[in-house]
Amino acid sequence: MITRLKPGDTAWDAKAYQQFSRLRQRPVNELLDRIKLKHPKRIYDLGCGTGIATQLLAKRWPRARLMGVDSSEHMLAEARALPIKALWKHCDLLDWQPEQPADLLFAAAVLHFIDDHKQLLPRLLRQLNPGGCLAAHMPDWRDAMWYQLMLDTLDDAGPDGAPLGTPDLRQRMAARPLLSLEDYYRLLAPITHTLDLWETEQLQVVDGQSPIYDWVKVSALRPVLQELKDDEQARFIYHYLMRVHTHYPPENDGRTLFPFKRIFIVATV
Repeated sequence: MITRLKPGDTAWDAKAYQQFSRLRQRPVNELLDRIKLKHPKRIYDLGCGTGIATQLLAKRWPRARLMGVDSSEHMLAEARALPIKALWKHCDLLDWQPEQPADLLFAAAVLHFIDDHKQLLPRLLRQLNPGGCLAAHMPDWRDAMWYQLMLDTLDDAGPDGAPLGTPDLRQRMAARPLLSLEDYYRLLAPITHTLDLWETEQLQVVDGQSPIYDWVKVSALRPVLQELKDDEQARFIYHYLMRVHTHYPPENDGRTLFPFKRIFIVATV
């Protein structure tokens, strides 16, 4: 069943986000494997969501003071039910300031939602103790087919091929805040002690009737589904699904192949 959001609804769907929790955990493990800290005392999980990464952080460093930070009370409600020792804070990352400097700032699949990384990342590094680490992974949507299909649908899925939504919405969705690996190096190398940058592409194999839509509706498509009016939202979902099913047909076993790129950053000060 394809569900629609009410215009203006800003709530994250925590249950839907958990649908692919195993695949969402994989890049967290990859990022954790590259962190060299032995005994960090204070860890912040930025954009912790339902606590997928927070659980792994608590397991690796059980003696650390761990805090999950997220802008969604719906997500935090799921996280608070976890059997781990952690504090939870409801806060927008643009307004967040740590009570005390951190030894580790961990940001799994959240910083790509924030513009102007040339200001954001140096600001986060300034929140670290000497020897502290910023570790982040970010989906790289710049060249993804499913993302381009979203832009195409906004451009021409209205009546008689008219665009959907406001010009501001279409402009914001076309913007890509992520930098290249080279530009992240040029930005971060002068202000870090060690810097590890890499990009991966994982062939995610997903199940379901519309698994790619199910994946992106709870993250990348949220601004679109929030801002479109009911009739526009219905047209968008119909035409977007038609395009996604054409470009991502199911395999003979009924599963769908979903290539997915991510950028990783591990920076110590």
